[in-house]
Amino acid sequence: MVQSARRNLSGGKVPDFGQGNREETLDHRQRVRTKGWQVVNVQDNINASQVSYNLLTKNRYAQTVINVYQPGQRDEMHCHPGSEHIFMVFQGELHIRGINDGEDITLRPGELVHINQSYPYQLCNDTDGVTVLYQVATRPPKPSKIGTYILPPEFQPAD
Repeated sequence: MVQSARRNLSGGKVPDFGQGNREETLDHRQRVRTKGWQVVNVQDNINASQVSYNLLTKNRYAQTVINVYQPGQRDEMHCHPGSEHIFMVFQGELHIRGINDGEDITLRPGELVHINQSYPYQLCNDTDGVTVLYQVATRPPKPSKIGTYILPPEFQPAD
């Protein structure tokens, strides 16, 4: 597995908190895995009390994940070079912010956002309940040396 670094745009390395080896349990999460298929039960892989990042499937060009955001949990404003992301709210509400006008919205169950590659965003759970997201992320044919950029404070949205 290629481990990509996370860097802020000032060049400093950003720690990858609490995500450990994302693939160590991939085989037991899947019901069926063949050369061309990966079958998984989404509901069986939601664990709101422990893990915030649950890798479900992974192949050469895409992966799927369940993200669990606890009340008040938020990401920093960041982007993924070369990787598009789709987040669909499965449970709860997701507040998502970008850096341009009109990029501040709350999504509810069944709604999704598709974020272009290398485009900055921030995900927030501003509620008192758990938010569960289904994520699809593309994987570029040639892996980027830096997997995530954290934007410096001057590009962070004002709260």
